[in-house]
This record gives sequence, structure tokens and C-alpha cells, in this order.
Amino acid sequence: MRMFSLLFAFIALVMLAMFFIYLVRGPVDPLIAAGLFVSFLACLAPAILLLKPFESRDQLQRRREKAREQRERRREPSD
Repeated sequence: MRMFSLLFAFIALVMLAMFFIYLVRGPVDPLIAAGLFVSFLACLAPAILLLKPFESRDQLQRRREKAREQRERRREPSD
């Protein structure tokens, strides 16, 4: 997941650079500028959503510990 989010972030950075280069170079068509900016936002949104952790560290740690305890209980021989 992290690789996809970094890929989206890189593409968003490229789109933002293209947007600024387009604005600086000269006469600007508003439709093309808006398209570049919307493309930037469309790539930035999934990058942010994929990089954001879905649960806090405490909840993640508790879930891992609970899963580990359940695995240990299953491994114990039941006499």
C-alpha cells in the first residue's frame, strides 16, 4: 500500500510542477490550467488516504497482542 501511495504522491508532484510551469510560461487557457490542477488533486487524494493510518498505534498494538495470544492458545496442547 505504501508503494502505491508514494507513486500517487510522485505523480501529484509532477502534475503540480506541470501546472506551475504552464502558468509561468505565458498565456494561460483556463480550461487547461483547471484540468492540470484537478489532475493534481485527483492524484493527491488517494496518496493522502493511503498514507493515513487507519487506526491508532495503541489500537494496532492491542490487536497484534490479542492475535498473538490467540495463536499461543491454539498451539497449546489441549489435554
